Amino acid sequence: MPSFKTASGEADASQRSAKHATTAHLDPALAGPAFSKDRAKAQANILARIDEASDFEVASEAIVVLDIVQSTYSTNLFGWHSVGRVVTRDLRRLTREASAPRGLTSVKTTGDGLLLTFSNRDSAEMAVPSALAAMWTLLARARERNAQAPAQQRLDLRVAVHFGEVDIIENDREGPNVAFAFRLEKVSRGSLPSALNPIDPRAFPTANYVIGSEAVADVLDRVGEVSPRKSCGLFKLRGFPGWSEVFLLEPASKVRAVPRSSLGA
Repeated sequence: MPSFKTASGEADASQRSAKHATTAHLDPALAGPAFSKDRAKAQANILARIDEASDFEVASEAIVVLDIVQSTYSTNLFGWHSVGRVVTRDLRRLTREASAPRGLTSVKTTGDGLLLTFSNRDSAEMAVPSALAAMWTLLARARERNAQAPAQQRLDLRVAVHFGEVDIIENDREGPNVAFAFRLEKVSRGSLPSALNPIDPRAFPTANYVIGSEAVADVLDRVGEVSPRKSCGLFKLRGFPGWSEVFLLEPASKVRAVPRSSLGA
């Protein structure tokens, strides 16, 4: 019977042999030193970007989360190349056209939609009516597009708007208010049974609507913006204490927000 030391040595030799057999079938370019150097360089770049994230500034901005209604269902049914890609690219184009003149400061894809932020150099709160004006324009252009597009390529949206402080990191935003905006976007007709004092479910649209937080409603009141709104009820938003009132917003009769140049303009 072999000793423990002998068995261990044989096992190590077996592992080395297996490793050699595995790497022998790899593309030489992938196993070579050049590939290892490139991978190490890429990892170093990623770590450097993470370190840079510690340097940020804070600003109060309007935070908008856009989500394409039934995007996963449509893509799975009709395919990414023929439907998903077309709808996603049209969303980016229409959003840019509607938002760039109204204080757009950052854009980030979220898979099924976009995370946007808006700011105003003169008055931080005026970013809210500017963001809403952009969303009304976007929804109007989406309706025009849908009138001409095949049924399977419809672009229907859910929009949630919040306002608060964010950490600015390059073209990204971080912080509790960003998380709150994403929780807000999840409020839908299906959320009403668990809400306090909910509206009639028939009054809550299933697509192409804008909802806003209490912070947004407060800003609109303070700046004197005429924006019709209806309380949807009080909701528990995951990860946030207490109850949050959510409002269904409608286009203002008169937009007072003055457009300004977008980021980089």
